[in-house]
Amino acid sequence: MRLIVLCVILLAGLLGAPAAAADPVAVTATVLRVVDGDTIDVRDDVRGRLRIRVLGIDTPETKKPGYTVGCWGPQATEFARANLVEQRVAIVYDPTQGMHDRYGRTLAYLVKADGWDYSVEAARAGMAHAYVYGGQPVQRYPQIAAAEREAKAAGRGLWGPPCHGDTDSTRR
Repeated sequence: MRLIVLCVILLAGLLGAPAAAADPVAVTATVLRVVDGDTIDVRDDVRGRLRIRVLGIDTPETKKPGYTVGCWGPQATEFARANLVEQRVAIVYDPTQGMHDRYGRTLAYLVKADGWDYSVEAARAGMAHAYVYGGQPVQRYPQIAAAEREAKAAGRGLWGPPCHGDTDSTRR
């Protein structure tokens, strides 16, 4: 019996976790607009309009002044639009990170009521790289990095053609 349980656990690990929801969360905001794959405008029920820089991921550039659009940038932006616009989300802060970045954006994860974590699922879909800012990984980095490895192994999104993981923008 133990051997069967061990085989099931090992097989589940090899197949990767499904795009499953985590614990349910209380949603407090509505997504208004997607700026790009990692910058999202929301209207929080209490704090009003916020621009969120999504933690733990980096998507290819689409709007950086003076730079080209990164490979897979438009697709990452569209993934965010399709999955987030007009959706209710929780704004989840990470105690390992600051509250705002140097541009005044709120640093947070966006999570749907059923626990669907945008950072993890964008990485799983191959729309984003797992990202560490300033050498301090976010608390959810292990889950995001595992989702990225899954996408990379499957050649999904930016890991497949034509990008093959190279999404750098260049100066014009």
